[in-house]
Amino acid sequence: MSTSIPYLISKFADPIFAFTIGTAAAAVRIRRDQQEKYPERASEIGYGVVLADGGRRLQRWWRGDFSGL
Repeated sequence: MSTSIPYLISKFADPIFAFTIGTAAAAVRIRRDQQEKYPERASEIGYGVVLADGGRRLQRWWRGDFSGL
């Protein structure tokens, strides 16, 4: 019985962990890209801007017109 408990924890926790790490990595990268693109506004770029830009990128990808840039 004790061998199934780590498996259940892993079965449920691993996808949540992977999603969290992936989302955080994407947010950090988008923020860095925005700060490099607009260095004069670097201090103004917060995670609200990042979420909006990430949403636009996701919509473009979903429509199939995302070129990777």
